[in-house]
Amino acid sequence: MSDRLLTAADVAELLGVPVSWVREHTRSGRIPHVQLGRYVRYRQETVVNWIGQQEVDAFRKYRPRIPA
Repeated sequence: MSDRLLTAADVAELLGVPVSWVREHTRSGRIPHVQLGRYVRYRQETVVNWIGQQEVDAFRKYRPRIPA
């Protein structure tokens, strides 16, 4: 993976969501980010790991019960 920090537009493209969604979730603290003065950037590896964690959390929350 690259050490280059991503912009909100880069993250939006990676996730397939609007940039406004990324900014909203950044402001609320739901997406891990790095604050550099007035700039906000994202580490690609951290965002990818966060996506994986969302998947695990969703599975735990909505795991269907298997009849015994």
